[in-house]
Amino acid sequence: MRMGHRVMTAAAMVLAAATAAGTALATPCIHDDTFLRTVHQGNMAEIAAGKDAQRYAVSRCVRDVGKVLVRDHRELDDGVADLAHKLDVSLPRSVTSEQRDQLRDIRRKGHSRRYDRMWLKAQEAGHVAVLKLIDEEVKSGKDATVRAGAGAARPVVAKHLDMVRGCMQHRR
Repeated sequence: MRMGHRVMTAAAMVLAAATAAGTALATPCIHDDTFLRTVHQGNMAEIAAGKDAQRYAVSRCVRDVGKVLVRDHRELDDGVADLAHKLDVSLPRSVTSEQRDQLRDIRRKGHSRRYDRMWLKAQEAGHVAVLKLIDEEVKSGKDATVRAGAGAARPVVAKHLDMVRGCMQHRR
């Protein structure tokens, strides 16, 4: 696999780790395999949240951010799966119950301004949490490839966070 694709793949896995979940994920000395599993579940949640935004958001800005999240997380999760396979790490088949509950709760407000506010707030919290997760992996991860991917993911996560915050500002 080309190094650029490997870095983007690892970036994708980090990106999704916490964003849709909105759950604080930072735990000291997270193991690389746990990091990969967490990121994969995050990617799945981000794809679902992005699809939901395209379907339920009132604001064009929120729908557009949702579209970007789906595109980026699909592409990046392919890389996560490749890396996990090479490292013999089994990945979960579904999002966490917390992610599922959060997606459901936000979806219930669909087609309203409340939906957009809740979705943006969850995305902001998740992206902030995943940036912390990235920093911890870069600092304490054991596998150089996973650490490099986490570091390469940082600008992508920051871009998504900027987009989310841009929508939040636009709504005021």
